[in-house]
Amino acid sequence: MKQLKASVPDELTARLEAAATKSDRSLSAEILARLEASFARDALDKPTRDLLDGLALMPDEIEIETGAVWHKHPGAWAVFRQAILRRLAELKPEGVTISFGKRPHQAFPGDDPEEIGTQIELHLRINPDFTQSSFRQAMEKSFYEIAKLHEHRQKGGKR
Repeated sequence: MKQLKASVPDELTARLEAAATKSDRSLSAEILARLEASFARDALDKPTRDLLDGLALMPDEIEIETGAVWHKHPGAWAVFRQAILRRLAELKPEGVTISFGKRPHQAFPGDDPEEIGTQIELHLRINPDFTQSSFRQAMEKSFYEIAKLHEHRQKGGKR
């Protein structure tokens, strides 16, 4: 690992130190985590970055407008939900929702977007690293094996 020398303003140093303490990391680990997160964000496509940036601005505006924090007040939560739905509606592609067809990394059964979305949200809430996890890989492999067996049986094969 290479050490770098960088000048950082005192106010930013204090914020980094406070964040490191809060996350129970060393200052160096905090800086690395934040750099990695910024590169991960940069890797996203522009519409996704724009969506996330817009979502990040909403809580403060909602609190100013309603006088309540979105996750502590049902009305403020409803405002946040509507703002998110409105932003998503602006980004909806043209056309109707149809079958996805063959999904090369399918881990969840069916083609219903709401059910797939529910499963994705559930798994990511339980395990934020789900996408890269061995558990997801096992689910994908299992789904592939079941689909292969089903296809074999449809062709008249026995197993």
